[in-house]
Amino acid sequence: MSVRRTPLQLVLLNATAIAVVFSLLVPVTTRAGISEEIQAKQRQIEELQRQIDEYEAQAQTVGQKSRTLENEIARLNAQIGQISAQIRQLETSIDQTGLEITKTTSDIADAERTMDLHLGALAQYIRASNEMDQKSLAQVILQNNALSDFFDYVHQVQRTQDSLRITIRSIRELHAQLDDRRDELEGKKGELERLKTLTEIQQRDLASTKGAKNTVLKETKGQEAKFQQLIKRTKQDLDRIREQINYLVSSGISVEDAVSFAQLAAIGAGIRPAFLLALLETESRMGRNVGTGNWQDDMYLCYLRLANIAKTAERKQYYQKRAETEKNAFLAVIGKLGLDPNSVKVSKEPSYGCGGAMGPAQFIPSTWLGYESEVIRITGHATPNPWNFQDAFTASAVKLARGGATSKDRAGEVRAAKAYISGNPNCTSATCTNYANTILKKAADIERDL
Repeated sequence: MSVRRTPLQLVLLNATAIAVVFSLLVPVTTRAGISEEIQAKQRQIEELQRQIDEYEAQAQTVGQKSRTLENEIARLNAQIGQISAQIRQLETSIDQTGLEITKTTSDIADAERTMDLHLGALAQYIRASNEMDQKSLAQVILQNNALSDFFDYVHQVQRTQDSLRITIRSIRELHAQLDDRRDELEGKKGELERLKTLTEIQQRDLASTKGAKNTVLKETKGQEAKFQQLIKRTKQDLDRIREQINYLVSSGISVEDAVSFAQLAAIGAGIRPAFLLALLETESRMGRNVGTGNWQDDMYLCYLRLANIAKTAERKQYYQKRAETEKNAFLAVIGKLGLDPNSVKVSKEPSYGCGGAMGPAQFIPSTWLGYESEVIRITGHATPNPWNFQDAFTASAVKLARGGATSKDRAGEVRAAKAYISGNPNCTSATCTNYANTILKKAADIERDL
């Protein structure tokens, strides 16, 4: 007679079968092997530190060159600024000189016009004087009432002629002075224009030199940025290796062994190994970061704080169903393991709820108690430990399988991931959505490497 089993029972039977071969397939890393791996990673740290020192020395050299170039460019900018000011002053002087030349030319034209008028008047007086010289004494007596009037007229003509001659001479002297002044101004203007041309050539030379130094500076800064990027990347590699050393020291197993545990647990539960690995990497970086919080501050008191700000109808739920339930569950788990509750580290209070999650799989205490029997049955461990990799990974795999994850159904994985973080497979909050999307993306990356 055949027994019809549910999909979940088949998954658990598979997990039980996998548990039988755990001791055969999982590589056993001895303490000596871990010590050798730690020593190898210490040598990697020394090499990376040597690279960092070298990169920093090169970055410092390039940085000094950049600063020297920057100072030179600043000096060139100051010189270019001074020359630009000189060019502006020269342009102003050239314009002023041009205006003076224009005014002097106008004054020369006025003097020429005035002199022409005076020359015309003098010519008239000379003609009149000549005419008088041609007249006989009888004509002069007949044309004037008295001889004295004639002599007065002659005397006036002579005075006017003398005055005109003096004025004409003065105008000619002024004309000569104005001509000299115009020649002087035009010479000055020409000299200013030549000086301006030379200054502009100097300005272009400085600008060309500045452009060349700017190009070198840009290249130098690019080199400095590359060295800084190398320093940053190498320091990140250094931090990762230090994390791995801490992981090896605290857990007693290698990273490779942890991946093997996760793969076997996933296969036993009927889910994708890459999906479980992605979730465990997101939750605790495969056990490298199991939390730095304290159960009282980050879990129990957190729920009490939420109760104080909650609506009246929800306060009882936070006080009893959350605060007291999780406290009692945590103390029960710790009591079975014989640990000091105040020395055990749990997840810190996050921005979207309360902390208190335990171990590599980050189970909250009450949830862990709900999976203990399955972990016992699959692993054979009498007292399941949320900080034990095999126990934690097994519980996580079973929880995801119960949440609807399968090796082929991505929609089921989304629901299982949302349930893992919130308890609700249909959660629509941004936290749930981002969490599920992050895990599926990371799973796709991991699957390419498996």
